Amino acid sequence: MNRTTRIKWLMWGAAYGTVWALAPGFLSELMRETGEAATVLFAGSITGILMACALAPGLARSRLWQAVLLGVLALPLGAGLFGFIISCVHWVVMKLTGVHYRFVMQIVEPPGYIFGPLENAKDYALFSTLSLFGFVFIPLAVLTTLHFRQQLRSRPSAQS
Repeated sequence: MNRTTRIKWLMWGAAYGTVWALAPGFLSELMRETGEAATVLFAGSITGILMACALAPGLARSRLWQAVLLGVLALPLGAGLFGFIISCVHWVVMKLTGVHYRFVMQIVEPPGYIFGPLENAKDYALFSTLSLFGFVFIPLAVLTTLHFRQQLRSRPSAQS
């Protein structure tokens, strides 16, 4: 796989992740403050890149039914990864700026904050698939995966 191809699927991953981050951003009301919205979009972009890295090698060679299955499985994996990453991003923001966002809550007793990235990962993975939103998110995850598969299989134009 050449460098151009890798850059292409990393860019698609970042784009998909940023768009997918809008769902928890609005559903969990994480887009109210500019700084918090930026952390959500950043975490979504990182999540998308990591998911693209995980899916791309097998997805490009997959059959249609395999791609659909990967799409269904990618939803809880991506949602869980997002929950973990957004928690970590909020922790870094707190350490660098002192600003507390949702996933690092300030408390008065030691250690001074609550930080549960694994709990958040579990919650997001379960909520994305086992709630009523799963009826929308699962088909969207499959469509996103199929679109990514199509992008991976497309040949670069002669002008590139």
